[in-house]
Amino acid sequence: MTEMKGRILKGIGGFYTIESADSSVLLTAKAAGIFRHQKIKPAVGDHVTVIGESDSYVIAEIEKRRNFFVRPPVANVDRAALVFALAHPKPDLLLLDKLLIACEENRVEAMICLTKRDTADASAVAEIYAKTPYPVLELNATSPDELAPIAEFCAGHTVFLAGPSGVGKSTLTNGLVGQPTMDTGSVSVKLGRGKHTTRHVELIPLKNGGYLADTPGFSSLSPACADSASLAGYFPEFPLGGCRFLDCRHRAEPGCAVRAAVEAGDVSPARYANYLTLLQAVEARGAKERRGGNKTAPGKPR
Repeated sequence: MTEMKGRILKGIGGFYTIESADSSVLLTAKAAGIFRHQKIKPAVGDHVTVIGESDSYVIAEIEKRRNFFVRPPVANVDRAALVFALAHPKPDLLLLDKLLIACEENRVEAMICLTKRDTADASAVAEIYAKTPYPVLELNATSPDELAPIAEFCAGHTVFLAGPSGVGKSTLTNGLVGQPTMDTGSVSVKLGRGKHTTRHVELIPLKNGGYLADTPGFSSLSPACADSASLAGYFPEFPLGGCRFLDCRHRAEPGCAVRAAVEAGDVSPARYANYLTLLQAVEARGAKERRGGNKTAPGKPR
């Protein structure tokens, strides 16, 4: 009986590709039946213990996760590269802010990557995030000379690469890995958004160490914050604690420090507008749950 500790690099159809901790062994295993009874499903990025013999291996144990993203399904991420095009398709900054919230919730360090800088001026988007702690990188994903900053950001870490389809994620992945790994697609003229080219989540070893996860495209991501009181805390540039009222939602309350910061130019009006949109969504979701419209509690990282 062989016992091996390793990490899940890919999972398709109930079969998981696992790399040993020392990267010397690559094998395929199924999940032990006990996980199904416990309603636990292994995920790409999980650190696991595998047991078995010859061609029959099972995942016997899943270590406690540092974090877990439901959409896209990946565990134990250190950093996130959020990739958005400046044009074709036009950047969806509300989606970007949702992804940034997901990173804040899961203690993931985020970088914003703006591709296709030869097609539009990046200054307007860069200015919106200038007051945040998130670095903004402008690049053409097809230019190898421009990949050095993001390659340095990724090296030695497990990095989550996410954003809409058609923004250059697959091309960027190929450049960071150093070989054609992902199919590249184009933007649908009719829909104005990218055609999906990635069908599953996979951890790909990087040239300089670490792993990069490319994920299927998606069009929405709901904030997982438990209530409206916690939402503002995921906007790190908001000056919290200076409001007149402790339960301030930074909407129309007098003496609000966040609204004052917006008026003073210390917080981007665009970021604040997205906060208000998300606040309304969180409040609506809470009202629905209180009415009994949602019997299932939101999933939490294990």
